[in-house]
Amino acid sequence: MIKLRNFPRLSLILVVLVLLLGVVQVERVWADYEWGQTSIGPNTYNWAGWIISNRFQASQSGTLTSISLYCASTGGSARVAIYGDTGSAPSSLLAESTSHSISATGWESFSFSLSLTSGYYWLAAQWSGSVQAAYATSGGTMYCISQPTYGAFPATAPSGFSAGYVMSIKGFITTGVDFSITATPPSWSVGAGVTALYTLNLAASGGFTGTVSLSVVSGSPPGVTSTIAPNSINTFPNTATLSVPTLITTGSGPFSIVVNASCTSPAKWHTVTVTLTVSPPTSYSFNVKATATQVVVTLTYSWSGSGSPPSGSITITGPGATPILSESGAVVYDRTSVAVSGSTNTYSIIHRATFTITAPGSAQTWTALISLSGVTSYNVAIEVS
Repeated sequence: MIKLRNFPRLSLILVVLVLLLGVVQVERVWADYEWGQTSIGPNTYNWAGWIISNRFQASQSGTLTSISLYCASTGGSARVAIYGDTGSAPSSLLAESTSHSISATGWESFSFSLSLTSGYYWLAAQWSGSVQAAYATSGGTMYCISQPTYGAFPATAPSGFSAGYVMSIKGFITTGVDFSITATPPSWSVGAGVTALYTLNLAASGGFTGTVSLSVVSGSPPGVTSTIAPNSINTFPNTATLSVPTLITTGSGPFSIVVNASCTSPAKWHTVTVTLTVSPPTSYSFNVKATATQVVVTLTYSWSGSGSPPSGSITITGPGATPILSESGAVVYDRTSVAVSGSTNTYSIIHRATFTITAPGSAQTWTALISLSGVTSYNVAIEVS
């Protein structure tokens, strides 16, 4: 039996325990929340040919897991994005969704996985066809940008004009234990035969410490295999490189490559989609004598920018596309000179590929296929011996 004189001491201990547990509980509360314009309309309008964005404040840091857009009608497609803030207009593109075909009226949800700090952002949308958006005529800070062609959002928001309207668009932020994945750049254009490189950015929130496995689940160009290195991440923040090779025969696309990021403990998964557009090669015809056994193609060009310069791709085809000789079987020589000026590098590049061929036995006309994107001009020299 407990003696009466022990009650005050036990009560004090219980009070201390309750207070400690209460402190621990308060520290572990995470408040997931919606932000933006959660009410619908009451007005509707077809904004096809425009990018419409509204400025909203995210009250807490966390991971943006989705953006939802209210579509008041069907008959087309829509896509959404999130931009940084200059105060009066959107700034740089932070992330964009894939395109959704609008098959039903109501809230259309687009998946994201983007770490955000508290502050102001612009939620943007664009439409095609006759899809009607819902909006109110007051209470918002809207920015309107003309974009006649429905497609990828610009990396930096161009000039537009402001209005006091607010469309029905909202984001969902989780502040619990989670991770996020984004891609830089979200879209890319390369020449046929060139490998496109994307940086996958991974960040943790709420004390996440799991291991994230990365894999390409769909969307690679036909005949090639996209890879991710490293394909497993367990420290944050961190990055991985997505490599998407193309062939000289790869079509223009665009291709939507989907990357899956998953963790088994805790059970979390997210996807990110990048877009790839491929430019066709340029053809150069040249004569091959009957006894020729070697073709040397030299590609020279200059390029200025930050990061790695674009790389050219050279392929040789004989009459009727037989044989087809690629650089993987050639001796390739590159010489790069770099002059640094601030954060911009100026590159002067000589790219030379030497192909050993079987003497054709008769004079023929062959073709050199040159693929190089991001360069305004270049020179091609072809030597046959």
